[in-house]
Amino acid sequence: MSAPVVDLSDPDSYATGVPYDHFRYLRANDPVSWHPEPGGRGFWAVTRYHDVIAVLRAPTVFSSWRGGTLLADPPAEFLEKLRENMLNRDPPDHSVMRKLVNKAFHPRRIAQIEDRIAAHARVLVERVRDRGECDFATEVAGEMPLYVICEILGVPLEDRRHLYALTERMFGTEIADRAAALRDGMDAANTLRAYGAELGRKRAAAPSDDLISELLAAEVDGRRLTDGEFQAFFMLLFNAGADTTRSLLCYGMDLLLDRPALIERLRAEPAALPRAIEEMLRFETPVIQFRRTANQDTTLGERRIREGDKVVVFFPSANRDEAVFDDPDRFDPDRTPNDHISFGYGTHFCLGAPLARMESKHVFGEVLATLRGLERGGPLVASRTNFIRSARQLRVRFRAR
Repeated sequence: MSAPVVDLSDPDSYATGVPYDHFRYLRANDPVSWHPEPGGRGFWAVTRYHDVIAVLRAPTVFSSWRGGTLLADPPAEFLEKLRENMLNRDPPDHSVMRKLVNKAFHPRRIAQIEDRIAAHARVLVERVRDRGECDFATEVAGEMPLYVICEILGVPLEDRRHLYALTERMFGTEIADRAAALRDGMDAANTLRAYGAELGRKRAAAPSDDLISELLAAEVDGRRLTDGEFQAFFMLLFNAGADTTRSLLCYGMDLLLDRPALIERLRAEPAALPRAIEEMLRFETPVIQFRRTANQDTTLGERRIREGDKVVVFFPSANRDEAVFDDPDRFDPDRTPNDHISFGYGTHFCLGAPLARMESKHVFGEVLATLRGLERGGPLVASRTNFIRSARQLRVRFRAR
């Protein structure tokens, strides 16, 4: 049997959903497979769970810094800016930055905002309740994480839409030409960094009770974030906080709309919701891929990887690996254990994972408690992306409780 032809670097390959059949084929026949890349050098696609973990837990062998974490090779000057971002660092630099950020992004701050998250979830659902329909993607799923990350960062209300538009340009694009799309994404990133720089200057002059002020003051062994590192971290927090949670909420709701019996059960058993959210994360993984670069000649999945090769791990494939998950193509809200890696693994495990879980718990809890007769008002319309999945539209019909 010959391999299906799927360009895993092309956003159009994900336009109608993740190509799970192709990933299944690769896991069975060519789990570490070489893929040509139009306009690029080509890359190794890593599709099995344990191989993905092997890459992510070995930053000295598979580097985030050397070529950055974007699949496409960025221009040298943009790569230097990417390297100011914790996401594109390896230990020991990454470890120092993580300590700096942990001092500001601690569990106490997350716990302090939970009441506000719960209250905002109620507000969002109440806004649409009496209309009988809404675009869940923009009016609920998009609004919730945008509100939360801006509250944490101290971003003024009037700027939030503008900043999210920049995130959309960075993670998804309607520009078919890959070089032009990369340039547009870089321009959006630079604009977002410049906004963070200006906000940082304001907080440095007049500190406030927000994460920006804490980041500016955070210090480990006399080391503080440089201006460039601060700008990069502002961009990382805003992007990750706004888009990945939106993806979880949209694709989670999409799953629920096809399962009315599960909706009724979760209404009756709210304690079962967190476990169902974990299965949403596994079954419809928000992040498609991350890239590493080999620091040395090595072997992975019986393939010889050369120094300098691009190595790309695919999370939706790993999360449906038959060797790890029983009946992986079945959505099982009671799945346990559920050792998905939707928030990454090892050094770069997502700092915002507790926040994403908290937001999702309150949004889904409020929707289930308030709205009845939930049904699809139209198909989910996905953003064009090969990186972080997002829904541009998900129309839902319902009646108030």
